[in-house]
Amino acid sequence: MTKLLVLFGVLFMVFRPASGQVPDDPKSSAEAVGVRVTTNLPDALLYVDTTFVGRVPSGVISIPAETKRIRLVHLDANTWTIPPAEKVLVADAGDTVEVELNFDYHYQIESVPFGARVLLEEGQERTLLGSTPLLHTSDSPLDGRLAVEQPGYAIERIEPGREVWNRHVVTLNPSELLHPSAAQVDWKPPRKHRRWVDYAALGTAIAAGAFAIHYKFKADNLFSEYEDTADPSLRPEISAYDTRSGIAFGVMQAGVGIFAIRLLIR
Repeated sequence: MTKLLVLFGVLFMVFRPASGQVPDDPKSSAEAVGVRVTTNLPDALLYVDTTFVGRVPSGVISIPAETKRIRLVHLDANTWTIPPAEKVLVADAGDTVEVELNFDYHYQIESVPFGARVLLEEGQERTLLGSTPLLHTSDSPLDGRLAVEQPGYAIERIEPGREVWNRHVVTLNPSELLHPSAAQVDWKPPRKHRRWVDYAALGTAIAAGAFAIHYKFKADNLFSEYEDTADPSLRPEISAYDTRSGIAFGVMQAGVGIFAIRLLIR
């Protein structure tokens, strides 16, 4: 009997839980970092390294302490040209930090016909931004107005916009339509109908439209892969296909415009 009591006492001493000790939790806050993300685009998608989290949360979130990089990606699939906003995370386990990730402001200006100059007008000052199709970026919203101009056409002025992504498509009107007196400057409609011009314009428009669709599909397929991986190495190829598609679309519009003008002057 005494031996049994001794045996039970030994077993109790070996297997009893240590007083006041709690097993370590591998997911405790001591192994995580608290992060609050502030941005000028609250609807952006948040990635922690390569892990997709979701839309930017309004409060503090806990992420693994070994996280190296915080990345935000624009939500709209039509704005893949906006590069991700990202920062290297500098924090120790148990810290709570605030990370500010702001996107540049993008202004895409297209015109029919393309090749028009785009100027930023701020009071009496005019600054040339480039020619259409144009993608202009700025670290702050543009003030003033954008003037789109091309010789032989009336100037069109538009408000730049204050969103992260601002796209404008401008149709320029021949200046003769707005100023009849300008049409008297040594200009006469052709006496003969050159039908080959009509056929060339329509043929060019059809071919350019086919190329625009082809390159757009290429860009969309690569963008689908970019949405899943947020791999920055895909961006140059997507940009090349999208640029080709935009140029082809502009050529198509020019062909249709030439054909329409020829119909009007007959």
